[in-house]
Amino acid sequence: MDKKTVVEKWFNDVFTKGDVATLKNITKPDFISHVPGRDFNGHDEFINDFMNWFRTVFINDEWTINDFLEDGNRIAVRYKGYMTYKGGWEDVPSNDQRVKETDIMIVKFEGELISEMWCEMSDLNVMQQLRSTL
Repeated sequence: MDKKTVVEKWFNDVFTKGDVATLKNITKPDFISHVPGRDFNGHDEFINDFMNWFRTVFINDEWTINDFLEDGNRIAVRYKGYMTYKGGWEDVPSNDQRVKETDIMIVKFEGELISEMWCEMSDLNVMQQLRSTL
């Protein structure tokens, strides 16, 4: 499977659907995910500490990949998503707000599997969107 297909599976199956089996099929067991202020080490930590939280707080997400830039064993992705906020992030109440997030992710591969990723997310902008609807 080529790198672009793996990244598309990340967005379509893992991130949008919460498909843990696909996560385990496309990442190394000890993969590391870096997000601002936090690193997740391995499948279990990423699933338990991030995916379970995200799938509860945001639903009905739709992601679009805008750019792929490949260089050796790394791929950079610029993407955007729309999702519905259900509550549970900081102290912001939910009014079923629909928000937009734009991000950049760099994914490192070992063979055909993701070994590490770095995400720069627009969390501040998402929080401002949520607060503006209160």
